[in-house]
Amino acid sequence: MSVALPMTLASADTLIGRAQDRTGLSDFGPDGWREGLTRLVAAMSVHDFNEAARNRVEGRLIDVLATRLKIEDWLARHPELLEQEVKRPVFVIGLPRTATTALQAFLATDPQWRYLRGWEVADPTPPPDIATEQSDPRWLAERARSHDSGDLGQNLHIQEAGGPVDDAALLRFDFRNQELAWPVEPYQRWWRDCDLSTTYAYHARVLKLLQSKRPPDRWLVKAPWHNFHLDDLVGQYPDAVLVMCHRDPAKVVPSVCSLLKTLHKGAFGDAVMTPEAIGAFVLEHLSISIGKVMAFRRKHGDDRFIDVSHAGFNNDPFGTVDQVYGRLGLSLSDTARGGMEAWLERNRKGAHGEHRYTAEEFGLTTARIREKFAEYVERFQL
Repeated sequence: MSVALPMTLASADTLIGRAQDRTGLSDFGPDGWREGLTRLVAAMSVHDFNEAARNRVEGRLIDVLATRLKIEDWLARHPELLEQEVKRPVFVIGLPRTATTALQAFLATDPQWRYLRGWEVADPTPPPDIATEQSDPRWLAERARSHDSGDLGQNLHIQEAGGPVDDAALLRFDFRNQELAWPVEPYQRWWRDCDLSTTYAYHARVLKLLQSKRPPDRWLVKAPWHNFHLDDLVGQYPDAVLVMCHRDPAKVVPSVCSLLKTLHKGAFGDAVMTPEAIGAFVLEHLSISIGKVMAFRRKHGDDRFIDVSHAGFNNDPFGTVDQVYGRLGLSLSDTARGGMEAWLERNRKGAHGEHRYTAEEFGLTTARIREKFAEYVERFQL
C-alpha cells in the first residue's frame, strides 16, 4: 500500500512564471512586492502539505500574481485612470471581532458609500461599470455562489453577496497582507514592522481603477490589520478618517482564536497549531496591534478618529450612525435608513446561529488578557 508523501511548495520564482504563462503578461508594475512573496512562500514551506492543501496555497498565490499582471496591463492601456483622486476615505479599524464588519456592512447599505465587493477585488479588470454591472458575469457568479451556499459561516463572519468585503486582497497584491488565516508566524512577525508605503500606494492604485466607471467615489474601507501601519496609511491618504471600534479584549481574543482554529482546519485539515499555540500567538499579535494604535494616537492626536463601542453600536445602531455622520458632515436619507433597517432585521442577534468559545480552551484567562491590554482597557473604559 503506497503512502502519500508531503508535498513541497513551489518556489516564488516558479509561481511567478506560472502566473506569467497563464496571462501571457510579464509586467508586475511598481517594485516592492517580491520580498513579501518570497517571505510568505518561505514561511508556508516549513509545513508538510497534502496535495490538496499545496494546490490550494499555490493556486491562491498564482491567482494574486495573475490578477496583478492584469491590473498593470489595464493601467498601462488606460494611464489616465491614475490621475483620479481618492478623496477623504473612511477606514473602519480596531481589533477584529469588535463589530468592524457589521458596522461597515450596516453603513454600506447607504448608497452614498463606495465599498469593495468580493467579485470586483477578485477580478478587477475590466473595472466595473455602473451601467452594466447588474449583468456582469462576475457579479452574477457571486450571487449564484451565495445562493448555493446559503448563510454558511455567517455565525463566524457576516457576509452577503454584493456586500462589502475587507481590503485584504488589495494589500495582498503587494504581498504585504497580514495573512492571519495561514500558519505563517515568521512572516506575520516580519509584516508587523515592515514598510507598507508601497502597499498603500498600490491600494490607492486599485481604488482608482475600481472607481473609474463606478461611482460614488466616497470610499468606506474596513480591516483590523490597518492598526499595525497607520503611519503608512495616512502617508498615502492624508485626509483619511479612522472609525475605530472598541470591545473588551477578553471577549475579542478568544473569539479570534476560535476563528483561526476554524480557518486553519478548513484550509489545511488537521490543525497545524495547537489551541494553546493559537492562544499565545493571538494574544501577542493583537496586543501589539493595539499598542501601535495607541502609540499613533499619542503621536498624532485623536482628531482623525471616530470612536465607536461594540455595545453602543449593538444597542443603538442609529445613534452610532448619527455619531459617525455628524463628524463627517453627512446626512441620512429616508431611503438609506430603510436599507439599514432591513439589514438589521436580516442580521438580528441569533439570526445566523451562535459562535461559542472560551478563553480557557486556548490556554488563556480573562485576567491575563485584560492585563495585556491594560492601557487600552482603561483608556476606553472596556
